[in-house]
Amino acid sequence: NVTVTTVNGSYGVRGFVTDAMKEIDYTYFYTCGPEPMLKAVYNASVTDGEMSFEERMGCGFGACMGCSCKTITGNKRICKEGPVLKKGDVIW
Repeated sequence: NVTVTTVNGSYGVRGFVTDAMKEIDYTYFYTCGPEPMLKAVYNASVTDGEMSFEERMGCGFGACMGCSCKTITGNKRICKEGPVLKKGDVIW
């Protein structure tokens, strides 16, 4: 099942995605969006999931490390090892 949220309630559940996460049962999640939203989903989630990062990429092929994200195994480049990372791998 897919749950859609809109802040003004014009479609789906009214409010932020984190509001909907409190009201539904889920076993895994997929999310994409700006980093503040991903961090909020990370903090609100009770299961593992996958996050697709929106990140500016200086070079686009991994040389500059400008789009890196801290993970449990070291920095990952969003342009090379991403943009999708598992929740359990990301360190905020």
